[in-house]
Amino acid sequence: MATAFEVYRQRLTSVIKSTLDDLECQPIFFVGTGLSKRYFGAPTWLELLEMVASDISASDSFSYLRQKLNSDPIAIGTALSEMAFEWAWETKSNIFPSALFKDADKSAFFKYLVCKRISELNPSADEISKLEKHDEIEILKKTNPHAIITTNYDCFMESVFSDFSAVIGEKVIRRDMNLIGEVFKIHGTMEEHSSIVINADDYENYREKKKYISSKLLTYFAEHPVFIFGYGLNDPNVSGILIDIGEIIGNDSGLIENIFYVEWRDDAESLNDLRDEYVVSYGSKQYRVRCIVTKEFDWIYSAISEDRPLKWVNPKILRALQARFFKIIRSDIPKKDVSINYEQLQAIADSEDKLPNLLGIGTSTSPNLSHPYSLTQVGQKLGFPTWHRPRALIQKIKEETAMDICGSDNNYHYAVPYAGGKGCYRRYSNEFVSYLKAYIEGKNPVLDL
Repeated sequence: MATAFEVYRQRLTSVIKSTLDDLECQPIFFVGTGLSKRYFGAPTWLELLEMVASDISASDSFSYLRQKLNSDPIAIGTALSEMAFEWAWETKSNIFPSALFKDADKSAFFKYLVCKRISELNPSADEISKLEKHDEIEILKKTNPHAIITTNYDCFMESVFSDFSAVIGEKVIRRDMNLIGEVFKIHGTMEEHSSIVINADDYENYREKKKYISSKLLTYFAEHPVFIFGYGLNDPNVSGILIDIGEIIGNDSGLIENIFYVEWRDDAESLNDLRDEYVVSYGSKQYRVRCIVTKEFDWIYSAISEDRPLKWVNPKILRALQARFFKIIRSDIPKKDVSINYEQLQAIADSEDKLPNLLGIGTSTSPNLSHPYSLTQVGQKLGFPTWHRPRALIQKIKEETAMDICGSDNNYHYAVPYAGGKGCYRRYSNEFVSYLKAYIEGKNPVLDL
């Protein structure tokens, strides 16, 4: 007989796969310190501050500051920043590059020590195979997320996904979010000590830019499956964004269906009551996201990395193609630096086959030519920004008529199997769009399956 956790795991695996199928795009990972701690023993925020206090011979002062400042890491980091400045000038320690003594920012010494500590722990791509959980990391590599968002300073994600490109701090604001294979390091990186957000001044500057960064990231959170790893349940880095997302796409029940919060618990497999939703509250507002409680992550990664309808391609190639297209359209053509054969371009644009062939992408026969739309595209045709509303309508119609539109291949819906035979992705027809339009208008259309 299956245990409670095994039943829970099977149910959540199915939910993960169906969400990926409905959105038909690669997921976004939102990664916190917990994931780095899991794989290479990265310190918590307070542990990191204590290490730096030791570096400047202030271990006793750290204990005092922690008690005095109620373990507030921002306040402690601010105090240690001042202490590191004084210590650096008193000792003229050769730990620091000489350029730091000419830096206009006196917090540079503290930030340098923080980044030095992290870089000493951060494993390279070659060292990953020697880590205790390297087998799980290998499965993680196969997930191929669209992008990764992190507040971590370390470069572990770049080591795991070696073809991804890092985007640091406020550069996110100017980044084209259609690009694939990016690691958005919104609190800076150990490779640029001046970029990290760690003391009160840094956080004040970050708060001023946060609304612009958040607005860029909201598109990801609204349109992709999102998996949150390595954050505490009440981490403000997570809850603030989830509240913003809930206002945009939360359904009538307050559920944000495409976001999965992964909660690590050492005793997960022995629990009988496992949560599958997590409530985020802000004032009178309350939203729910999906929750996955687990000790091991391999089964989650495996569910994400099941064969998708399109095989993953090298993100470096995609970025190069996208960048060149944008440059041609935005720069070369307006400046008349290129000659344009409009007849040839029109012929390529009007053909279903010529552009893929031009780009080296082979075409294949499809059993669902009569079902050309993803659920997101259905929503957009009906005037909704995402797939959430049509998904809710399908469920409502099922409850009212006892007829499951997605339960079979029919005039409205077609389940296209993956190449490996594991699962399917779903497509929808013009008839389905017309049916939903009539249903929304209250015309009581007849469902013909």
